[in-house]
Amino acid sequence: MSWLYRLQQRLALTGAEAAALLLLGAGLTAGLVVRQFQANDAPAAATLFAEADARWAALDARADTAALAPLGTAEAPVPADSVEVVPIPTSGFADTPRRRASAAAPVRMNLNTADAALLQRLPRIGPALAGRIIAYREANGPFRRVEDVTRVRGIGEKTLEKLRPYLYVEE
Repeated sequence: MSWLYRLQQRLALTGAEAAALLLLGAGLTAGLVVRQFQANDAPAAATLFAEADARWAALDARADTAALAPLGTAEAPVPADSVEVVPIPTSGFADTPRRRASAAAPVRMNLNTADAALLQRLPRIGPALAGRIIAYREANGPFRRVEDVTRVRGIGEKTLEKLRPYLYVEE
């Protein structure tokens, strides 16, 4: 370690600078050693790609010959009675977003006569908020203008801007 101390004195480095320099050198050396081992152990990428291409080409050729062969003369035909039929369920799945959006697309509605199901078709309005709109309407009477819906807890200016194209008020 005396050589390290002499080098530190000659380069006028502090203890922390010398330690950092030593750590960087050790990291660089370790990285080069690992890279050398990886280069010797791993097969060349071209070899891997060539093997994969050969396997795909063999599968493709087998599929082409089976497709071009007359019916029933394929190399290893599968008996029809050994094929397992798997039923595919067609119900019980959630609707895709596209179907859901078209099925419950928002419509223009009168804020004073819309029921909870109709209100829920509006953007950002769920069952709880629809219930609050109806409760506010029952407690305070009909809305006089569309902007009055912001008096309902949970509806602010941003929500009103999303709802405005779909709402109108008739008493």
